[in-house]
Amino acid sequence: THTVAPLPDGAVQRIADGLTAQAAADGQPWDKLVIRGADGGVLRVISPQNLMAPFFDRPDEMPFRDVFTAYIDQVWEKYRSTDLRIDLQGGRGVRTGRVSGDLLTFDGGHSFTRPASKDVFTCNHGPFANNPGDPDDKKALLARLAAGFNRSLMLTHPDQPNGTSAADYYQGVATNHWSRVVHANTPIGYAFPYDDVRPDGQPDVSGAANDGNPRRFTVSVGA
Repeated sequence: THTVAPLPDGAVQRIADGLTAQAAADGQPWDKLVIRGADGGVLRVISPQNLMAPFFDRPDEMPFRDVFTAYIDQVWEKYRSTDLRIDLQGGRGVRTGRVSGDLLTFDGGHSFTRPASKDVFTCNHGPFANNPGDPDDKKALLARLAAGFNRSLMLTHPDQPNGTSAADYYQGVATNHWSRVVHANTPIGYAFPYDDVRPDGQPDVSGAANDGNPRRFTVSVGA
């Protein structure tokens, strides 16, 4: 039996308050993720991907378009002269990458162009597009890179995901504050694609539950 715990009482309000506070702190539209009713009460809180999607054909108007820009530039400069080591886990080995020109290239030949903020948030756009025909080792690299950017680990941890812990996540100024606030207030909430990436031996902090052969799915509503 796999069980996902309910949100604690008041969690949605605390998430809304946290995002509103973050918008006041950095000027990014985190508060626009909070959907309110006519009385001003919180109805629900949506993810950045939902707010960004209608603007994909208008990138200059896209919310959150610059959240990670300076951070991405710093990452690209760091790994021109430093090795980035990604453990594919499950006995698949470690891949070492360096930036040359605009490409982050790993031994084994897989390369990633410099991402944009929307690529980080969606984890399935630009260099992070999950193409069905891509080899499994590239998909494993993609997942760990995307998680590292969302959790702002790329400048502080050249070895990933091993060598990190949940206490290291979301410590950068540029980070996925939606994910930070959700995880700070509830044990559930798969807050970005690949939120289940974790160091070997560490618990899954995404709140996800899965079963390869499910026989019953039960949803309980209310106390």
